[in-house]
Amino acid sequence: MTSQKNKIRQADIDKIEVLFSETFKKTDSSILINIRSSKINSNISVELFPDESTGYLVSVYTNNTHLQLQSCSSIIVSEMLEEVIFISETEEMISGLIVSKQGDCALYSNVNKKVLKTDFSELNSEKLLSAIALSITETLN
Repeated sequence: MTSQKNKIRQADIDKIEVLFSETFKKTDSSILINIRSSKINSNISVELFPDESTGYLVSVYTNNTHLQLQSCSSIIVSEMLEEVIFISETEEMISGLIVSKQGDCALYSNVNKKVLKTDFSELNSEKLLSAIALSITETLN
């Protein structure tokens, strides 16, 4: 697992390329990677737009979805889970855009950080999903 607080480095980009066995392509304003999963016949495009003041704007395009995470300040690359979590956070809230090698993606937005520290058995099923998915971000703190 790799993470970097408040700064996305070239090493993070390199680890994403290794995980997905694909290479980012540079455009005039962004870098773009296409992820293909033959298991579920999916194509996902992830585009990162650098912004000096807020980090990155991350756009994910699938066959029928467009997800966007603004102010992405850090990335966790998990080889064990075969996924990347793009993270945007404030002091009290966290959002995570998750893209997996299997072709899945999920967005958990504006999750109160207290939820991540709560006993999971006390959470309803919907909050439990976000708590489990984003609990890995606790390693950043």
